[in-house]
Amino acid sequence: MSVRPKLRQAWQRLRGGELTPKRAALSVGIGLVVGLVPAYGFHWAIVLAMCVPLRLDAPVAYLAANISNPLFAPFLFLAEVQIGSLVMTGATLPLTKEALQARGPGAFIGETILGIAILAPAAALVFGWLTYVLVAWRQKRGA
Repeated sequence: MSVRPKLRQAWQRLRGGELTPKRAALSVGIGLVVGLVPAYGFHWAIVLAMCVPLRLDAPVAYLAANISNPLFAPFLFLAEVQIGSLVMTGATLPLTKEALQARGPGAFIGETILGIAILAPAAALVFGWLTYVLVAWRQKRGA
């Protein structure tokens, strides 16, 4: 077997099949969840580990996971910290050196993890739903 059919087979496996509205929405949702976790450098491996067994579209998920690019990552991280702080303390975290030192690294890390746990599924639901609507509309329009 030559290289070209093997590459085609690998690409088809990564794609998981026809891109239905449901598969597109789930792929985008998983990609966003992975992208909002600060596991920089491991997003592709995590996407593969989740999408290939579920027969979702790994390239689409990886594209969505790239929300944590250097342009958006600082704002996403700030949102995660502030959401976690708001839920844990009832107030957002003041962005001063003194406030960060007073809270300590443990509270800061806890607030970040809680913020990720809230923001990631929320983003997955919202943008997954939007993806579903757009893909269904496009398929209906093209048919």
